[in-house]
Amino acid sequence: MKKFREVAIVGVGLHPWGVFADRSMPEMAVEAIWEALADAKMEWREVESMAAGGYLWVSQREGMFGILSGTAISSAMGGIGIPITSCANACATGGAIFREAYLAVASGLYDTSIAVAADKSAGGFFRPQSQDTKFDLDYIRYVMTGETNPAYWAMECKRRMQDVGTTEEDLAMVKVLTSKPAPYNPKTRYKKVFTKEEVLNSAMVCDPLHLLEICATSDGAGAVIMCSLDKAKKYTSKPLLVEAAVIGSPTFGDNTVPLTYLSAYPRRGVGILTESRNAIAAAYKMSGRKPEDIDIIELPDNSSWHYVAYLDCILQAQDGEAEKMLRKGDVDPIDGKLPVCPSGGLGSCGEAVVAQGLFQIYELVKQLRGEAGQRQVKKKLKVGLAQTYGYAGNNAACIVSKAW
Repeated sequence: MKKFREVAIVGVGLHPWGVFADRSMPEMAVEAIWEALADAKMEWREVESMAAGGYLWVSQREGMFGILSGTAISSAMGGIGIPITSCANACATGGAIFREAYLAVASGLYDTSIAVAADKSAGGFFRPQSQDTKFDLDYIRYVMTGETNPAYWAMECKRRMQDVGTTEEDLAMVKVLTSKPAPYNPKTRYKKVFTKEEVLNSAMVCDPLHLLEICATSDGAGAVIMCSLDKAKKYTSKPLLVEAAVIGSPTFGDNTVPLTYLSAYPRRGVGILTESRNAIAAAYKMSGRKPEDIDIIELPDNSSWHYVAYLDCILQAQDGEAEKMLRKGDVDPIDGKLPVCPSGGLGSCGEAVVAQGLFQIYELVKQLRGEAGQRQVKKKLKVGLAQTYGYAGNNAACIVSKAW
């Protein structure tokens, strides 16, 4: 792999997650940017390049500027003539634009770069953005079956329960654990800590997934500022080295039924969630790390099934290892041997699609710096990993570590 310049995170900012009917997408992004600039002790004019998350709900919210999100955000900040790229990789967008901003600095083209994304969710189940009965596979699957995204997750969860013995109690404990730090994160939408009984008694949405085992849709925005490591000391005494910033796509023959489709074409030996496994393999290769090097994880707990399935992917473990760790308390977000989702996860904040990856990176930075307050994990931290999965086979992952 080509040798790049070393890159550091020097500033992070986050608009709270929730529902903000009186705030536009660019307004939310601006708040996140100002917080990141203040965190880095940097002026807006010092930013040399921007990668922005392309907004998904163009037909329902904010029109053309949903696509041209970077242009809209820069205009709201006050244009300074920098190059801007807007990209959309569904729920993996935050990780994808983080990679683009990283590459802008790592390549030597620029010394500073910002990744920024804001999302105003359309509300309720995600639904098609057209009524094209010929080419829009998303609309076609809705017309044919009426299946919402959680229906896909539920079917995969049923298969996992049969294959590896996942129980309803395991699924409920995911919510119990991820809700534990939620009251102590000022950016989360939901502050309540739940009991297993409350989770199991919540409404059944898609068997076996209860209401409290599926994340909500939310508004939110995040920003991450990077610069070359040799210049980082100008901005912070606690830079975070970006060891890996990658994206992944599926391998043909994946056993998972992907969103928009109604069947899979499985091949022996390929497995499930290959976009995740491919991204994780790339992250470990780029960083020179192994699963046992990771001290803290932020993963996409869109549902309780996602939590266990993606934890296995991240650890490159046999399916079912996540449940064993869950039962032993190893993944407790504050006290565990391997803390998972100390932010409270998507279960506590809801999903602001294109910004979610930046939410995760924000949390890793706060935790590695020791700035997470009452949700600060108790073990000594050096290396963190974040991963987001995206609709239709997109995935993004990053590994960051202390550089001081």
